Amino acid sequence: MAKKTKKRAGSSTGLVRLTKQKVLEGLPGPGSVRIRYAAPEEADGVAALLEAAADDLEIGHLQALANGQCGTWLMDGLSGVGLTEPLVRAASAGSLQPAAASLSLPLVAQDRDGRVVGALLAVPSGTVISTVAQLPGHDQYALLSMLKYAKIKAVAVREMSAGAGSGPRC
Repeated sequence: MAKKTKKRAGSSTGLVRLTKQKVLEGLPGPGSVRIRYAAPEEADGVAALLEAAADDLEIGHLQALANGQCGTWLMDGLSGVGLTEPLVRAASAGSLQPAAASLSLPLVAQDRDGRVVGALLAVPSGTVISTVAQLPGHDQYALLSMLKYAKIKAVAVREMSAGAGSGPRC
């Protein structure tokens, strides 16, 4: 008698499990665009795109991107590294701004020729952090909210790529 094997069900939503490798290599976006993690050497181009889209960008996030520090904790998290301990260490040292940069996510949209045609920056939500921090005895929850909640700070697509379904143009 043949051994019965359980057939794995595919994702009914079409969602892909994110891994560090997939984010570095890029995931398929609209058309022939790939969405991937922004590399430090792309910082100037990414900063120019994002600054055209938002006038209230914190300079610390852009500097962290150029220094290779932006998104590092998130990328570690995708590799299975726990993030609570480094966040608590950063809080005890009073260095929450560098922690926020490490938890920010800079993404780029790359066309089939390898050109960066768009950029996005997601950051921990300062509003959520400050609201939770105001609750008596909930400082640790404010810190942990940095791991749970993010906001899209800026998103932009180069004018030449507008209309290709990649996002708003700048």
